[in-house]
Amino acid sequence: MVKKNFTRKDLSNNISKRIGYSKNLSSVFIDDFFEAMIQYLIKFKKIKISSFGTFEVINKKERMGRNPKTKVE
Repeated sequence: MVKKNFTRKDLSNNISKRIGYSKNLSSVFIDDFFEAMIQYLIKFKKIKISSFGTFEVINKKERMGRNPKTKVE
């Protein structure tokens, strides 16, 4: 089974097909939606969308990244 990520483009195409908006307008809608979420998270640090999920800003310690192929830090 091949695992495929669900992208903004997939979401935009889905909205375009279901609602009948143009792909361009659907893409603008998706971008505006995510921008609104980002701005809300910056201001309040947490978003709860009923029947969907909760998004929260968390701080983690820095860690060293590595290239998985070369193992170089």
